[in-house]
Order: sequence, then C-alpha cells, then structure tokens
Amino acid sequence: MNQLIRVVLIAYSFILGLFSMVLLYAFFDTTFFGLILSPLTAIVTDPVNKFIYFAVLLVLFGSCIASASYAILSGRLSRTRIRQTDIGTVDIGVDAMESIALNSAKSAQVGIKSAKAHVSSAKNGAVRVRMSTVLYSNVEIPAMMAKVQERIKKDIERYTGITVESVSVKVSRVEPVVAKVER
Repeated sequence: MNQLIRVVLIAYSFILGLFSMVLLYAFFDTTFFGLILSPLTAIVTDPVNKFIYFAVLLVLFGSCIASASYAILSGRLSRTRIRQTDIGTVDIGVDAMESIALNSAKSAQVGIKSAKAHVSSAKNGAVRVRMSTVLYSNVEIPAMMAKVQERIKKDIERYTGITVESVSVKVSRVEPVVAKVER
C-alpha cells in the first residue's frame, strides 16, 4: 500500500474515531449539543431511534478501528535494506527478493507448476518469505517443500546478504500431470 494512502487512511480513521466518540458522548448526555443540534437530541430521546442510533455508532466506531489497524499493519515493505559501499548505496527492493524466491523455488525442480511469493520485514533486519504454490500430483510434498524452503533461504541470503527469518510454503492446489502427445 502506498505510504501516502496509508497516512490518509490513518488520518481518516482518527477523525472518524473522534467524531464517533463525540456522538457516543451525545448518546449518554442529551444536553451536550444543546439547541444547535436539536434533531439529534430528538433522535437520542426516542427509545426506538436510540437503539438504531447506538447500532450505527458502534458500526461507525468499529469501521474506524478496523481501517486504522489495516492501514497501520498492512504496510508493504517498499524498501527493504540499504547496503552502504565505498562508492554509494545499494537498495534491495521487495520485488527483487520475491523474484529470487520464485526463481529458487522453480529451479529446485520439485514439481512446482506455479508459485507466488510475498516478502515482509521481520525483527532485527531480517525478512520473512511466504510462498503459495500449485504442485503437480506426483510430488512428495513434505520432503520437496522442505527442499524449497532451504533453497529459498540460502539463495536470498547469498544474493542479498539479508537474513531470512522464516520461509513458509503453502500448497494451495495439486494438479494432475498431463502427458503431452506429439504427432
């Protein structure tokens, strides 16, 4: 997610949260808004409308919390590590590490039909790799996926110098091997 979009989403969530807290306060203290917002006071005093008002406030506040936590927690790693050399800096991006992981998985020749990789940051400057794969049916899954995990870890650490904390491989589907018939 773009950094600017995340900041806007966090600001929106904060404003929405404050607004819902003010409205929640008005729910308990009907004199809060006084004569300025008398229609709101009429809503709060009617028992049926009061229940609907409270439900809407809970949904509003819940959506504000959900959007704020999504914006804060889902930030994609845009620039992973910067390596300093005597000439300048080398910036290793997420796409580069994902490409290394995909190439490592496919070159392991363990029956992977297709794969998707996702790299995220971990503690102490390390990264985590999550791989989702589609395999052919003639693959011994536990042994071959352990081989893929080792290969991905070794290749990313060798090519980038960045420590890999974990490699998770998810087998999402197994497809039959189709023999090609040539004429």
